[in-house]
Amino acid sequence: MNKSTQLLAMLDRVFGLPNKIRSTFRKHSQDFDEKTNEHVILIEYRVSVKGTMKSAPRRKQQPNQMAMIQQLLAQQNQSKKK
Repeated sequence: MNKSTQLLAMLDRVFGLPNKIRSTFRKHSQDFDEKTNEHVILIEYRVSVKGTMKSAPRRKQQPNQMAMIQQLLAQQNQSKKK
């Protein structure tokens, strides 16, 4: 078992989903944090599962809701200036 297979097996164990079909990971980016003197590596872990997991549909804001939000923000900014 090579190191990438071992890492994938460990990620599966940590985030294990009972209905997993397959999983993958990839290195997303790598950087060096000069403040802490550490290497930072971001990885992306993806899991395919049996069945469907649907999220709730997003509602678009109505134009009058947006105007109301803008009005409240303007009032808040005016009260801060006073």
